[in-house]
Amino acid sequence: MAKSHEVISSAFVFRYVHPKGPNRIEELRAALHRIGASKIKNIKYDMLCPQPLEDALPTQLSLDDFDEVVVDLSAMTKLLILLVLCRLEDYRGKVRIVYSEAEEYCPSKADYDPVKGQMAATARFPSRGAEQIVRLRCLSSIRMQGQPVTLVAFASFNEKLVAHILGFISPHRLILINGRPPRQEYAWRERATHDIHRRFCQEYDTDNPLNDKGLLARATSTLNYRETVAELETIYREHGLFERIICAATGSKMQTVGLFFSKIVHPDLQIEYPTPDSYYFKDMTSGVKRVHEVVIDSFAGFLDGLRSNSAAVADPVGADS
Repeated sequence: MAKSHEVISSAFVFRYVHPKGPNRIEELRAALHRIGASKIKNIKYDMLCPQPLEDALPTQLSLDDFDEVVVDLSAMTKLLILLVLCRLEDYRGKVRIVYSEAEEYCPSKADYDPVKGQMAATARFPSRGAEQIVRLRCLSSIRMQGQPVTLVAFASFNEKLVAHILGFISPHRLILINGRPPRQEYAWRERATHDIHRRFCQEYDTDNPLNDKGLLARATSTLNYRETVAELETIYREHGLFERIICAATGSKMQTVGLFFSKIVHPDLQIEYPTPDSYYFKDMTSGVKRVHEVVIDSFAGFLDGLRSNSAAVADPVGADS
């Protein structure tokens, strides 16, 4: 956070109550001090019970005195990303959304190839299974209950996330959106996540067409959030008039940012979050390839513009990345 004439004056650090790996909080605090943060406040985040944070965040994350807010998504869960962006809805200062793209992602192709097609081997990937479906007020829908449900989910290396949410919801249709890594050395991951979700593609084949490579035709960049916004807009125009759309936040962090913007434009979208029950942080990511930013001068004003002009959502002018 920054006040006038200051680079950075204060920082809010989300401290995980149940960290899945080493919690390098002191290293983070030291780094924040080095770049000028004289005030650092810890905010507890319980992944297993995030509802209290939704109630407490408006008070704990006070923004009245700041001209600019920098939101670093790099170590946030997808649910926390959504919570923080929802908290910023009324903030009229500049918001800088920052994401550090890793040098290397897990699993590597060498790890994946020997076990591909063996769903029991998903325990070797960064996460496995799911504990619960998290529902928050800020992500709920104004849509009346009782309508047919279209479930939209993002393909990942954890097939059980989709399986778990299907156990809670009996959708009229399931629409899968695959992830397309921006770097050529990770292009293989698009086929891998498709193959992991193959049984869902076959079961709901009418709503999951394939392209000429035999992969899900609906695929968006795991980095460029605009593609996710545009794809969700297409889905909404096709099904949103007559069906209730529930989106599972199972994609990448930047796909989740796109999901947030779509929720702003269409408040009748409902977002739900299946929580993984296991992460393997060791060797999950390493290094920083590059840092990406989305800069929005007046966050609340930008969101107001999206609400009043839904046609602009496919290419949100004013958000530089």
